[in-house]
Amino acid sequence: MTTVHKNALGLAGMCLGTALIVMEANVVNVAVPAIRSDFRAGAATALWAVDAYTLVFAALLLSAGLLGDRIGARRAYLIGLVIFAVASLVAGLAPSAGVLISARAAQGVGAALLAPAPLTLITRTYTDPAAWAKAVAVWVSVGGIGFMVGPLLSGALVDTAGWRSVFLLNLPVVALTCWLLLGYVPETTRRRTGFDPRGQVLAAAGLAAVVSGLVESTLDGWVSWPVLGPLVGGAAVLVIFVVSQHRGARAGRQVLLPPSILAARPVLAGLLAGAAYNFTLYGTLIVYTFDFQELRHLSPLATGAAFLPLTVVATITSALVGGRVTHRYGPRAGIGVGMLCCAAGLAILAFGTTSVPYAAIAVGLAVFAFGQNLVAPAQALVVMSFAPDEHRNMGSSALNTARQTGGAVGVALLGAIAAGHRTSGTPIAMCLAIAVCLLAATAAVKLIPGPRSMA
Repeated sequence: MTTVHKNALGLAGMCLGTALIVMEANVVNVAVPAIRSDFRAGAATALWAVDAYTLVFAALLLSAGLLGDRIGARRAYLIGLVIFAVASLVAGLAPSAGVLISARAAQGVGAALLAPAPLTLITRTYTDPAAWAKAVAVWVSVGGIGFMVGPLLSGALVDTAGWRSVFLLNLPVVALTCWLLLGYVPETTRRRTGFDPRGQVLAAAGLAAVVSGLVESTLDGWVSWPVLGPLVGGAAVLVIFVVSQHRGARAGRQVLLPPSILAARPVLAGLLAGAAYNFTLYGTLIVYTFDFQELRHLSPLATGAAFLPLTVVATITSALVGGRVTHRYGPRAGIGVGMLCCAAGLAILAFGTTSVPYAAIAVGLAVFAFGQNLVAPAQALVVMSFAPDEHRNMGSSALNTARQTGGAVGVALLGAIAAGHRTSGTPIAMCLAIAVCLLAATAAVKLIPGPRSMA
């Protein structure tokens, strides 16, 4: 077997693992009504079944990247896969909602270990710049397609084999991925890195408290202590986290989020765009899953099919539009115009009551997907272009963390609004998502220089 074929098989393994953990972020959405029915669970439990994974994933990403540097990227990838597989088995056999939510959190641990490794492994495998660029493009595209086909695959599985099959299907995919990694991907050089346990605890605790408060609003309303307590406490802990990062960096200690990254105004705009990207995407998917199944009474398979305009437009335009716009006009235009397109699509979706024909919803999903594909490459380019040279890898990890954090908050907040306001929840949630898009677009225009300045 030639080196080219070996590298291709190794790349397939890296793509499979990434597609799996990306898909897991939304594959449960369509299965939520079936899970609630089996466990006789309420709306808050359903949101935790979705968000426990994304929350843990986001909270551990920065530390997981440092661990991968310390033990080797391939080893971290394989350990993450094993944890993910065991957790998937437990989720598929879960006897109660509590066990299912715990297994989803454990899946997030595995995903966090796995996620930072592929880019490092691709860089180690493909030393020629042209081959590296092509491999990265394939890897990114497969991951994006994996996310978009999640609802349709989940709907088909739930309708034919039950919701537990959504988790059990992960097992053979993990086995194939491990075989490809062990056989065709070389290990990277280990390097000694420090950790920031205090920062990790503060970040995880603050984010968990905020998400908990948002989810609990479905039960207790917004002006109750079970909601306000975690929200205020979580926000305070996150402020302490930021202060501790500044103090730790000044003292020369290893920190999760070097202050110099946030001090670069274009990077800050890119991180905000990344958070807005997943906030609106994950939030819209959970809101419209509720709309399709609870209000329009579609089956799981029909619900998955209803998201096809999003999937098709995202798949077609991912390779044809976003990268070209960013390359020609710069990331400021990519994020600014992309977020305005997202807002336009969400404005159509804001009319999503049961009296609105599905054709209008399909147009809204398509316009939204087009905008998302303008934003995706632009946010990565601006973060990697303006992050300090000594913190380029941390900048990439910070972007991934911002995106997953935005997704966790989007599911909790927009999902709680949709579940708590049965008929008016969709318009309210979409209006909030529009506001987030406009904020990200404004930040891009104000903080990111034009293409001439970048050149």
